[in-house]
Amino acid sequence: ATGGGPSLSLQQFGFRPSIFTRKGGRLVLNGRRLLFQPELAAASRLDACECAARALRLALALDEAEPLSSPRLVAFLDAASSLKAVRLDGLDEEQKLAFFLNVYHTMIQHAYSLLGPPSSLLKAISFFNTIAYQVGGDVFTLAELEHNVLRAPSCRPKSFFSKWVLPKSSYSFALTTADYRLNFALSCGSASGLATVPVYQPTLLGAQLDAVASAFLARTVAVSCRSGGGGGGGGDAAVALTLPKLFQWYARDFGSGKHAMEGAAVAMEFLRGPERELLRSRLAQEQKPDLEIRYAPFSFACSRLIELEVGRESSGRRISGGGPGG
Repeated sequence: ATGGGPSLSLQQFGFRPSIFTRKGGRLVLNGRRLLFQPELAAASRLDACECAARALRLALALDEAEPLSSPRLVAFLDAASSLKAVRLDGLDEEQKLAFFLNVYHTMIQHAYSLLGPPSSLLKAISFFNTIAYQVGGDVFTLAELEHNVLRAPSCRPKSFFSKWVLPKSSYSFALTTADYRLNFALSCGSASGLATVPVYQPTLLGAQLDAVASAFLARTVAVSCRSGGGGGGGGDAAVALTLPKLFQWYARDFGSGKHAMEGAAVAMEFLRGPERELLRSRLAQEQKPDLEIRYAPFSFACSRLIELEVGRESSGRRISGGGPGG
């Protein structure tokens, strides 16, 4: 961070304790305060979901160059430290999903404020496998939180590098129920997705996940007509559908993983207006749909996160398993 006087620095707010070091080491960011037994006992009685929500709200309220003397910065760092002692053993699946999504986005915002976002694929690999938090008596990096906690019941990405760069840690508090909307909810601020995130609440989780999915797909999906159509659509023009790269990486989250049309059907459910109707007409064709599916490249240009306000009515929809029919 630059400008506006002294701001966060790695030397002051990050540390590499040897007891948390594995391959490549970890940089634990939420260590401003050491919690001794009385504080640990008090923090363990706090509501875990409320602690994570408060930490994220405070993180999202920080300016890009927050002065060290700022009460907001001190309040955020204390809130992040309190996550070290929360109890996770009594959380149900929806509470865990809300809790860990908020922790993930808090870590992203914290790391970007301290170090700035990664600017390339290689830097991103190091970044996500190094930035860490101590939470509930355990420690995880951003990559471990995403792939070994939040995505633990979901598929691994279909990419050449994933088997070598993704961690293989296991955690007792990992989620056990898959939800494909997680693909749209996790945000690192990439230009290929949303830089806006809600503060997730267990009681509003269904509505929040649906709102984020709709916003994400409205921004990243393109549906257009092109000349030269034929096939099952008669004289209608063929349709070109561009999906974000994650539909290719995590194809088995949306169905069997063998047919691109499965991802198209998921995208259609969250689109609105003419694009939705155009896509629906092609997917309804009895013969091979006159639909060309492409995948947009992923951008590693990332920015800080911004809070997204969503409606307060819960849809109650929760998709379990590999896809809409899972």
